[in-house]
Amino acid sequence: MCRSKLSLWLAGVVIIMFGTGCQPKAQPLPISAPFDQRLDTALAEIEAQNLNVIIAVSHHSEPIQFKEFGAPAIDTIPPEQTLIDINSITKTVTGVMAAKLVQQGKVSFDETLGDIFDNVPADKSNITVHQLLTHSAGFSESIGPDPAQLSKDEFLIRAFESSLEFLPGETYQYSNTGFGIVAAIIEARSGKSYEAYLREDVIAGLGLENTGYESVYDNSRSLKTRQDETIRQASWGNDKPYWNLIGNGGLVSTVEDMIQFRQTVVAGQVISPDMLTIVQTPHIREFEDDESFYGYGLVVEELDGIGQVYWHDGGNEVFSAQWIDYVEQGDLIFTAGTDEDATKAIASLENHLYGGSENSSE
Repeated sequence: MCRSKLSLWLAGVVIIMFGTGCQPKAQPLPISAPFDQRLDTALAEIEAQNLNVIIAVSHHSEPIQFKEFGAPAIDTIPPEQTLIDINSITKTVTGVMAAKLVQQGKVSFDETLGDIFDNVPADKSNITVHQLLTHSAGFSESIGPDPAQLSKDEFLIRAFESSLEFLPGETYQYSNTGFGIVAAIIEARSGKSYEAYLREDVIAGLGLENTGYESVYDNSRSLKTRQDETIRQASWGNDKPYWNLIGNGGLVSTVEDMIQFRQTVVAGQVISPDMLTIVQTPHIREFEDDESFYGYGLVVEELDGIGQVYWHDGGNEVFSAQWIDYVEQGDLIFTAGTDEDATKAIASLENHLYGGSENSSE
Protein backbone atom coordinates (compact mmCIF):
# COMPACT_ATOMS: atom_id res chain seq x y z
CA MET A 1 0.00 0.00 0.00
CA CYS A 2 1.26 3.48 -0.85
CA ARG A 3 1.44 5.82 2.11
CA SER A 4 -1.15 8.59 2.19
CA LYS A 5 -1.90 11.58 4.36
CA LEU A 6 -3.53 10.31 7.57
CA SER A 7 -6.20 12.95 8.02
CA LEU A 8 -7.35 12.79 4.39
CA TRP A 9 -7.24 9.00 4.33
CA LEU A 10 -9.21 8.60 7.56
CA ALA A 11 -11.72 11.20 6.44
CA GLY A 12 -12.21 9.26 3.22
CA VAL A 13 -12.71 6.03 5.13
CA VAL A 14 -15.32 7.67 7.36
CA ILE A 15 -17.19 8.97 4.29
CA ILE A 16 -17.12 5.52 2.70
CA MET A 17 -18.27 3.85 5.92
CA PHE A 18 -20.92 6.31 6.98
CA GLY A 19 -21.76 8.55 4.05
CA THR A 20 -23.44 6.01 1.78
CA GLY A 21 -26.27 4.65 3.87
CA CYS A 22 -24.25 2.88 6.55
CA GLN A 23 -24.65 5.23 9.49
CA PRO A 24 -22.52 5.05 12.65
CA LYS A 25 -24.17 3.28 15.56
CA ALA A 26 -23.57 6.19 17.91
CA GLN A 27 -22.26 9.71 17.94
CA PRO A 28 -18.90 10.13 19.68
CA LEU A 29 -19.19 10.66 23.41
CA PRO A 30 -17.84 13.94 24.77
CA ILE A 31 -14.08 13.94 25.18
CA SER A 32 -14.72 14.41 28.90
CA ALA A 33 -16.32 10.96 29.09
CA PRO A 34 -14.11 8.25 30.60
CA PHE A 35 -11.65 6.77 28.13
CA ASP A 36 -12.98 3.23 28.53
CA GLN A 37 -16.52 4.37 27.67
CA ARG A 38 -15.31 6.08 24.50
CA LEU A 39 -13.26 3.00 23.62
CA ASP A 40 -16.21 0.66 24.18
CA THR A 41 -18.35 2.79 21.83
CA ALA A 42 -15.66 2.57 19.16
CA LEU A 43 -15.28 -1.18 19.58
CA ALA A 44 -19.04 -1.70 19.31
CA GLU A 45 -19.01 0.20 16.03
CA ILE A 46 -16.07 -1.87 14.74
CA GLU A 47 -17.91 -5.08 15.60
CA ALA A 48 -21.02 -3.85 13.78
CA GLN A 49 -18.96 -3.30 10.62
CA ASN A 50 -18.03 -7.01 10.48
CA LEU A 51 -14.33 -6.22 10.24
CA ASN A 52 -11.63 -8.88 10.51
CA VAL A 53 -9.20 -7.06 12.74
CA ILE A 54 -6.96 -7.34 15.79
CA ILE A 55 -6.58 -4.23 17.95
CA ALA A 56 -4.10 -3.25 20.67
CA VAL A 57 -4.64 -0.07 22.68
CA SER A 58 -2.22 1.38 25.22
CA HIS A 59 -3.68 4.24 27.28
CA HIS A 60 -1.27 6.11 29.52
CA SER A 61 0.37 3.60 31.88
CA GLU A 62 -2.56 1.19 31.96
CA PRO A 63 -2.20 -2.43 30.77
CA ILE A 64 -2.51 -2.92 27.02
CA GLN A 65 -6.01 -3.90 25.90
CA PHE A 66 -6.36 -6.46 23.10
CA LYS A 67 -9.49 -7.05 21.03
CA GLU A 68 -10.23 -9.32 18.07
CA PHE A 69 -13.17 -9.12 15.68
CA GLY A 70 -14.19 -11.44 12.88
CA ALA A 71 -12.20 -14.59 12.29
CA PRO A 72 -8.66 -13.44 11.45
CA ALA A 73 -6.82 -16.31 13.16
CA ILE A 74 -7.12 -19.72 14.77
CA ASP A 75 -9.76 -19.58 17.50
CA THR A 76 -7.37 -21.03 20.07
CA ILE A 77 -4.74 -18.31 19.56
CA PRO A 78 -5.14 -15.16 21.71
CA PRO A 79 -5.25 -11.97 19.62
CA GLU A 80 -1.99 -10.71 21.09
CA GLN A 81 -0.23 -13.91 19.95
CA THR A 82 -1.57 -14.03 16.39
CA LEU A 83 1.21 -13.49 13.86
CA ILE A 84 0.54 -10.58 11.52
CA ASP A 85 2.17 -9.15 8.41
CA ILE A 86 3.05 -5.58 9.37
CA ASN A 87 3.59 -4.76 5.69
CA SER A 88 5.18 -1.33 5.18
CA ILE A 89 5.41 -0.75 8.93
CA THR A 90 8.57 -2.79 8.39
CA LYS A 91 10.00 0.60 7.37
CA THR A 92 9.46 1.89 10.92
CA VAL A 93 11.58 -0.99 12.19
CA THR A 94 14.20 -0.48 9.48
CA GLY A 95 14.46 3.21 10.35
CA VAL A 96 15.25 2.34 13.97
CA MET A 97 17.72 -0.33 12.84
CA ALA A 98 19.56 2.19 10.66
CA ALA A 99 19.68 4.63 13.58
CA LYS A 100 21.10 1.89 15.79
CA LEU A 101 23.80 1.20 13.20
CA VAL A 102 24.70 4.91 13.15
CA GLN A 103 24.77 4.97 16.95
CA GLN A 104 27.21 2.05 16.86
CA GLY A 105 29.47 4.05 14.55
CA LYS A 106 29.15 1.60 11.66
CA VAL A 107 27.58 4.01 9.17
CA SER A 108 26.49 7.65 9.01
CA PHE A 109 23.34 9.23 7.62
CA ASP A 110 25.50 11.29 5.25
CA GLU A 111 27.38 8.33 3.77
CA THR A 112 26.69 7.64 0.12
CA LEU A 113 25.99 4.53 -1.90
CA GLY A 114 29.39 5.03 -3.51
CA ASP A 115 31.01 4.89 -0.06
CA ILE A 116 29.25 1.65 0.82
CA PHE A 117 28.96 -0.43 -2.36
CA ASP A 118 31.20 -1.12 -5.33
CA ASN A 119 30.24 -0.34 -8.92
CA VAL A 120 27.46 2.13 -8.15
CA PRO A 121 26.49 4.10 -11.29
CA ALA A 122 27.48 7.76 -11.31
CA ASP A 123 23.89 9.03 -11.09
CA LYS A 124 23.37 7.11 -7.84
CA SER A 125 26.81 7.17 -6.22
CA ASN A 126 26.11 10.32 -4.17
CA ILE A 127 22.72 9.19 -2.83
CA THR A 128 22.90 9.29 0.97
CA VAL A 129 21.48 7.04 3.66
CA HIS A 130 19.40 10.03 4.77
CA GLN A 131 17.83 10.33 1.33
CA LEU A 132 17.00 6.62 1.26
CA LEU A 133 15.35 6.83 4.69
CA THR A 134 13.26 9.85 3.71
CA HIS A 135 12.07 8.60 0.30
CA SER A 136 13.98 11.41 -1.39
CA ALA A 137 16.65 9.38 -3.22
CA GLY A 138 14.77 9.24 -6.52
CA PHE A 139 14.19 5.48 -6.73
CA SER A 140 10.87 4.17 -8.04
CA GLU A 141 8.32 2.65 -5.70
CA SER A 142 9.39 -0.90 -6.58
CA ILE A 143 11.37 -2.90 -9.10
CA GLY A 144 9.04 -5.88 -9.29
CA PRO A 145 6.37 -7.87 -7.45
CA ASP A 146 6.86 -8.76 -3.79
CA PRO A 147 7.14 -12.56 -4.34
CA ALA A 148 9.86 -12.26 -7.01
CA GLN A 149 12.69 -14.59 -5.98
CA LEU A 150 15.48 -12.01 -6.08
CA SER A 151 18.70 -12.46 -4.15
CA LYS A 152 20.25 -9.39 -2.53
CA ASP A 153 22.82 -9.08 -5.32
CA GLU A 154 20.13 -9.37 -8.00
CA PHE A 155 18.01 -6.78 -6.20
CA LEU A 156 20.89 -4.31 -5.96
CA ILE A 157 21.83 -4.78 -9.62
CA ARG A 158 18.26 -4.05 -10.70
CA ALA A 159 17.99 -1.08 -8.35
CA PHE A 160 21.27 0.43 -9.50
CA GLU A 161 20.40 -0.14 -13.17
CA SER A 162 16.94 1.42 -12.81
CA SER A 163 16.21 4.99 -13.89
CA LEU A 164 15.79 7.56 -11.15
CA GLU A 165 12.43 9.34 -11.02
CA PHE A 166 14.03 12.65 -10.00
CA LEU A 167 17.36 14.08 -8.85
CA PRO A 168 18.34 12.82 -5.37
CA GLY A 169 17.13 15.17 -2.65
CA GLU A 170 14.80 17.06 -4.97
CA THR A 171 11.45 15.85 -3.60
CA TYR A 172 9.59 13.04 -1.81
CA GLN A 173 8.35 9.89 -3.50
CA TYR A 174 7.49 6.77 -1.53
CA SER A 175 9.94 3.99 -2.39
CA ASN A 176 10.05 0.38 -1.29
CA THR A 177 13.22 0.08 -3.37
CA GLY A 178 14.99 2.68 -1.26
CA PHE A 179 14.25 0.88 1.99
CA GLY A 180 15.40 -2.41 0.45
CA ILE A 181 18.73 -0.71 -0.21
CA VAL A 182 18.81 0.46 3.43
CA ALA A 183 18.38 -3.19 4.46
CA ALA A 184 21.35 -4.12 2.25
CA ILE A 185 23.39 -1.34 3.89
CA ILE A 186 22.50 -2.73 7.33
CA GLU A 187 23.81 -6.12 6.23
CA ALA A 188 26.96 -4.68 4.64
CA ARG A 189 27.96 -2.63 7.67
CA SER A 190 26.78 -4.95 10.46
CA GLY A 191 28.19 -8.14 8.94
CA LYS A 192 24.90 -9.87 9.76
CA SER A 193 21.69 -10.65 7.93
CA TYR A 194 18.91 -8.10 8.30
CA GLU A 195 16.95 -10.45 10.55
CA ALA A 196 19.97 -11.38 12.67
CA TYR A 197 20.87 -7.73 13.23
CA LEU A 198 17.27 -6.97 14.19
CA ARG A 199 17.03 -9.79 16.69
CA GLU A 200 20.58 -9.74 18.09
CA ASP A 201 21.41 -6.02 18.16
CA VAL A 202 18.13 -4.12 18.15
CA ILE A 203 15.43 -6.04 20.04
CA ALA A 204 17.49 -8.57 22.02
CA GLY A 205 16.44 -8.67 25.66
CA LEU A 206 13.21 -6.74 25.10
CA GLY A 207 10.93 -9.78 25.08
CA LEU A 208 9.88 -9.27 21.46
CA GLU A 209 9.99 -12.95 20.58
CA ASN A 210 7.50 -12.78 17.71
CA THR A 211 9.16 -10.21 15.47
CA GLY A 212 11.24 -11.22 12.45
CA TYR A 213 10.98 -13.11 9.20
CA GLU A 214 11.64 -16.85 8.91
CA SER A 215 12.97 -17.30 12.45
CA VAL A 216 9.64 -16.45 14.09
CA TYR A 217 7.15 -17.60 11.48
CA ASP A 218 4.64 -20.25 12.54
CA ASN A 219 1.98 -21.11 9.98
CA SER A 220 -0.42 -22.32 12.68
CA ARG A 221 -0.46 -18.84 14.30
CA SER A 222 -0.73 -16.79 11.12
CA LEU A 223 -3.40 -14.21 10.47
CA LYS A 224 -5.64 -15.59 7.72
CA THR A 225 -7.08 -13.81 4.71
CA ARG A 226 -10.78 -14.03 3.96
CA GLN A 227 -9.77 -16.78 1.52
CA ASP A 228 -8.08 -18.66 4.41
CA GLU A 229 -4.54 -18.00 3.18
CA THR A 230 -1.63 -17.48 5.56
CA ILE A 231 1.08 -14.81 5.47
CA ARG A 232 3.44 -17.24 3.77
CA GLN A 233 0.93 -17.88 1.00
CA ALA A 234 -0.64 -14.45 0.57
CA SER A 235 2.18 -12.01 1.35
CA TRP A 236 5.50 -13.75 0.82
CA GLY A 237 4.27 -16.04 -1.96
CA ASN A 238 7.14 -18.36 -1.04
CA ASP A 239 8.53 -20.26 1.93
CA LYS A 240 10.49 -17.12 2.78
CA PRO A 241 10.54 -13.44 1.76
CA TYR A 242 12.97 -12.29 -0.92
CA TRP A 243 14.61 -8.93 -1.55
CA ASN A 244 11.62 -7.07 -2.95
CA LEU A 245 10.33 -7.32 0.64
CA ILE A 246 13.36 -7.40 2.96
CA GLY A 247 13.57 -4.16 4.92
CA ASN A 248 10.51 -2.53 3.37
CA GLY A 249 7.66 -4.99 4.00
CA GLY A 250 6.53 -8.45 4.97
CA LEU A 251 7.98 -8.47 8.50
CA VAL A 252 6.08 -10.76 10.87
CA SER A 253 5.13 -9.65 14.37
CA THR A 254 2.17 -9.40 16.77
CA VAL A 255 0.16 -6.37 17.87
CA GLU A 256 1.62 -6.83 21.35
CA ASP A 257 5.21 -6.87 20.08
CA MET A 258 4.62 -3.78 17.97
CA ILE A 259 3.13 -1.79 20.85
CA GLN A 260 6.07 -2.82 23.03
CA PHE A 261 8.57 -2.04 20.25
CA ARG A 262 7.33 1.53 20.03
CA GLN A 263 7.27 1.89 23.81
CA THR A 264 10.82 0.62 24.25
CA VAL A 265 12.11 2.84 21.44
CA VAL A 266 10.51 5.91 23.02
CA ALA A 267 11.85 4.89 26.45
CA GLY A 268 15.42 4.91 25.15
CA GLN A 269 15.93 1.15 25.43
CA VAL A 270 16.76 0.68 21.73
CA ILE A 271 18.37 3.92 20.58
CA SER A 272 19.43 7.02 22.50
CA PRO A 273 17.02 9.93 23.05
CA ASP A 274 19.15 12.09 20.74
CA MET A 275 18.96 9.45 18.02
CA LEU A 276 15.19 9.14 18.51
CA THR A 277 14.90 12.88 17.96
CA ILE A 278 16.67 12.48 14.61
CA VAL A 279 14.41 9.57 13.63
CA GLN A 280 11.28 11.56 14.51
CA THR A 281 12.39 14.84 12.94
CA PRO A 282 10.00 15.97 10.17
CA HIS A 283 12.72 15.80 7.53
CA ILE A 284 10.68 16.18 4.36
CA ARG A 285 7.17 17.25 3.43
CA GLU A 286 5.21 14.35 1.94
CA PHE A 287 2.75 16.25 -0.21
CA GLU A 288 2.66 19.79 -1.58
CA ASP A 289 0.65 22.29 0.51
CA ASP A 290 0.45 19.74 3.29
CA GLU A 291 1.57 19.46 6.91
CA SER A 292 2.42 15.75 6.76
CA PHE A 293 6.14 15.00 6.99
CA TYR A 294 8.34 11.91 6.82
CA GLY A 295 11.04 11.15 9.37
CA TYR A 296 13.08 7.95 9.22
CA GLY A 297 10.48 5.22 8.68
CA LEU A 298 7.56 7.11 10.19
CA VAL A 299 5.21 9.98 9.49
CA VAL A 300 5.09 13.13 11.63
CA GLU A 301 1.79 14.98 11.53
CA GLU A 302 -0.29 17.50 13.46
CA LEU A 303 -3.99 16.59 13.59
CA ASP A 304 -6.65 19.20 14.36
CA GLY A 305 -8.03 18.79 17.86
CA ILE A 306 -5.68 15.89 18.61
CA GLY A 307 -2.16 17.25 18.38
CA GLN A 308 1.06 15.65 17.24
CA VAL A 309 1.05 12.05 16.07
CA TYR A 310 3.67 9.65 14.77
CA TRP A 311 2.41 6.84 12.58
CA HIS A 312 2.80 4.49 9.64
CA ASP A 313 0.50 2.17 7.75
CA GLY A 314 0.96 -0.69 5.36
CA GLY A 315 -0.95 -3.16 3.28
CA ASN A 316 -1.12 -5.39 0.26
CA GLU A 317 -4.07 -6.88 -1.59
CA VAL A 318 -5.20 -8.94 1.41
CA PHE A 319 -3.68 -7.61 4.66
CA SER A 320 -3.46 -4.20 6.31
CA ALA A 321 -1.84 -2.77 9.42
CA GLN A 322 -1.43 0.62 11.06
CA TRP A 323 0.05 2.16 14.19
CA ILE A 324 -0.47 5.65 15.60
CA ASP A 325 1.18 7.24 18.62
CA TYR A 326 -1.12 10.01 19.85
CA VAL A 327 1.59 11.80 21.80
CA GLU A 328 -0.45 14.52 23.50
CA GLN A 329 -3.27 12.10 24.33
CA GLY A 330 -0.96 9.48 25.82
CA ASP A 331 -2.39 6.75 23.58
CA LEU A 332 -0.72 4.22 21.30
CA ILE A 333 -2.82 2.06 18.95
CA PHE A 334 -1.91 -0.78 16.61
CA THR A 335 -4.37 -2.52 14.30
CA ALA A 336 -3.93 -5.42 11.88
CA GLY A 337 -6.53 -7.09 9.70
CA THR A 338 -7.62 -8.32 6.32
CA ASP A 339 -8.26 -6.11 3.29
CA GLU A 340 -8.39 -2.49 4.55
CA ASP A 341 -9.97 -3.41 7.87
CA ALA A 342 -7.03 -2.15 9.96
CA THR A 343 -7.46 1.38 8.60
CA LYS A 344 -11.25 1.25 8.97
CA ALA A 345 -10.78 0.26 12.62
CA ILE A 346 -8.39 3.17 13.18
CA ALA A 347 -10.98 5.53 11.70
CA SER A 348 -13.64 4.35 14.16
CA LEU A 349 -11.24 4.47 17.10
CA GLU A 350 -10.06 7.98 16.30
CA ASN A 351 -13.60 9.23 15.71
CA HIS A 352 -14.91 7.96 19.03
CA LEU A 353 -11.83 8.56 21.18
CA TYR A 354 -11.14 12.11 20.02
CA GLY A 355 -14.04 13.19 17.81
CA GLY A 356 -16.43 14.28 20.53
CA SER A 357 -16.95 17.81 21.78
CA GLU A 358 -14.72 19.52 24.37
CA ASN A 359 -11.59 18.24 22.61
CA SER A 360 -8.70 18.24 25.06
CA SER A 361 -6.29 15.69 26.46
CA GLU A 362 -7.20 13.98 29.71
